[in-house]
Amino acid sequence: MTEKNQVSWNSVISSYVQLGCYEEALHLLSRMQDSGLQCDRFNLGSGLVACSALGDTKKGKQLHGYLVRRYLDTSVILGTAIVDMYSKCGSLEEAHPAFDRLDIKSDVSWNALISGYVQEQRSEEAIEMYQRMRSSVPPDEYTYGTLLSLAANQENEDIGRQIHAYMLRDGSMLNAVVKTELVRMYARCGRLREAEVIFSCMQERNSYCWNCLIEGYEENGDYFHALHLFYQMQLNGVNPDSFFLSNALSICTTLSCIARGKQIHGFIIRNAIEDHGILRCMLVVMYAQCENMGYACKVYEKARDKDVFLHNTMISTYLNCGKVSEAGGMFDQMEEKSTVSWNIMLSGYSKAGLKDEMFRTFSRMTRDGVNCESSTLVPLFNLCASLPALELGQMLHTVVIKRGLSLSSLILDSVIVDMYSKCGSLKEARMYFDCMEEKNIVTWNSMITAYGKHGQSDEIFVLYKQMLKENIIPNGVTFLSLLCACSHSGLVEEGIYWFITMLEECDIEAEAEHYTCMVDLLGRAGLVEEAKEVIDNMPMEPEVSTWGALLGACRMHKKIDIARLAAEKLFDLDPDNSGHYILMANIYSLFGMWKEADGIRELMKSRGVKKEPGVSWIRINNEVHTFHAGDQTHPLADEIYRNLRVLTANMKKLGYVPDVGSVLRSVNDSEEHLLQHSERLALSLGLIKLHESSVIRIFKNLRICGDCHVAMKLISKLTGRTIIVRDTNRFHHFEGGICSCGDYW
Repeated sequence: MTEKNQVSWNSVISSYVQLGCYEEALHLLSRMQDSGLQCDRFNLGSGLVACSALGDTKKGKQLHGYLVRRYLDTSVILGTAIVDMYSKCGSLEEAHPAFDRLDIKSDVSWNALISGYVQEQRSEEAIEMYQRMRSSVPPDEYTYGTLLSLAANQENEDIGRQIHAYMLRDGSMLNAVVKTELVRMYARCGRLREAEVIFSCMQERNSYCWNCLIEGYEENGDYFHALHLFYQMQLNGVNPDSFFLSNALSICTTLSCIARGKQIHGFIIRNAIEDHGILRCMLVVMYAQCENMGYACKVYEKARDKDVFLHNTMISTYLNCGKVSEAGGMFDQMEEKSTVSWNIMLSGYSKAGLKDEMFRTFSRMTRDGVNCESSTLVPLFNLCASLPALELGQMLHTVVIKRGLSLSSLILDSVIVDMYSKCGSLKEARMYFDCMEEKNIVTWNSMITAYGKHGQSDEIFVLYKQMLKENIIPNGVTFLSLLCACSHSGLVEEGIYWFITMLEECDIEAEAEHYTCMVDLLGRAGLVEEAKEVIDNMPMEPEVSTWGALLGACRMHKKIDIARLAAEKLFDLDPDNSGHYILMANIYSLFGMWKEADGIRELMKSRGVKKEPGVSWIRINNEVHTFHAGDQTHPLADEIYRNLRVLTANMKKLGYVPDVGSVLRSVNDSEEHLLQHSERLALSLGLIKLHESSVIRIFKNLRICGDCHVAMKLISKLTGRTIIVRDTNRFHHFEGGICSCGDYW
């Protein structure tokens, strides 16, 4: 056009807005102003709509200022557009004053502001504005639909019923949209009977309405009825789209119902929509979950366009089935890899315990220049914690710092704290914890639990008080950590106090784990009969760990009658766990009842239960050295045993007397047998290979024996070395002849 007047500019700008080309519309508005033409009511209204859609508060404020200077901001149409723009941008502090300046407040004006509060999930303000609206203009279907969606999203039945009651009281004629929102609200709130009543009274039911009810049954665990509704919907002439079909496949996956899944697959093929991305992925997952990897692979192979999402799904499926090599092969062949692809492989290797492959993959990822996100590093830190591998964890920490991810993600920060504590470096865990700007209850619990595992009960209670000062509300996990700390420190009265505080002051219902802690607390302190009384009065069935705590207390305090009872329960509840049989056999051995001990071992053999061998390991220069009891395979075995014999002779000069009671079976040379315990072999290697200033860190898969515990204390005194042992229960810090557990573990 050679000449463009106000009408032509307005028409083009309005057309762009109607077509959803909002950025282009705002650009044209700026060009119009540059050409010398003024903004008017029409193009300003279009501009505000574009700002609303883009969430562009900055440009919206400029248009608002223009309207204020020309006294147009109080008109009902433009003023309402301003309210709507601020509401949709989440700027309710600007929306509300703009609403108050309106000369006339129409139902559209009220709805614009209410929608803003609903969008921000501010239910109290939304209801308050609704109450004010009722005294000014009658609410319409849009008002009710908006408020009902708020109640559904928050699963707030009280608000939903309140709005429903207002509609009935006002005699409002409800259209299909409002009725559908009522169905959704009641379904999301678990009130499926009410949802069904409203649904059955509706003359028109669109696909969204059906989906609301189906999702309600799915979310409440009634998957069969959800599938029934899915078929009923088709009988009523409503064709499911890809969203519905993926939902139905998800239900089949949950139920592992391959027959129904195949029926849906057939429908997808008949309607020629099998190449829809989400449906292909859901079919692969469904067949794999139903243990039919053959069909899952066929769906993958028949896909014409294998995008990164399908590849990721197939790799994840292989990993979930334990087919790690197949997953790795497919991953290597992928031409396009997303960050999610790398994360899936890293997580898969982590779960499989393949640390070398995991770190090699991570190295490839960094070499290829892939952006490393917090979600990438979390499984790596978790693996370092479980191995444990402090040096690798420290290396990853440097990567976090270099990439600017330190103190940026609450989840990542929490796993770093967890890694340091589980690798035995409590000081570094606390330093990082103190640097965290944001901490939630999970973070606090992790740090409190870490102190408990390291035997520093005083720090636990200091940290708990600090947590309360920062207005963090404790939960059941917090009190579980407090009770465990009391149990491992012999603080019986304090433990009882915290248990009562949890129940009465914090109104937290005790779970089986809390009762197990109380059994452990009393049992360790020698109050075995009282511990048994706690079990007798538990409001739920005692768990395996509960009876296990009682059996452990019986061994410690030589209560053979109660031990027999606990063992019988454990043999019934957990018949494949060798630890229970060994512990009961050891109790018999303590009393010299070798015949009964042999009887337990015969019972194990008849049931096919194999004893888990004790294993200890130590990491030296990034190499893990593993030892079993009596191990002779290490290249330095002769030097290791020679060093131990010298240490034993020196310990005897300090008054060490070998606790042959820790040799819980009849052997010819009990003292020599003690020398061969795996943790002692790992210690000897550490003394030989590590620098004198290095901390010796040993890890064991079972509980450290009493004689080795005494030996570790004396060796730390003789050598002046700090020795940290992590067994199945806790950390022991040996230094100067003293253990952090205070000999109470």
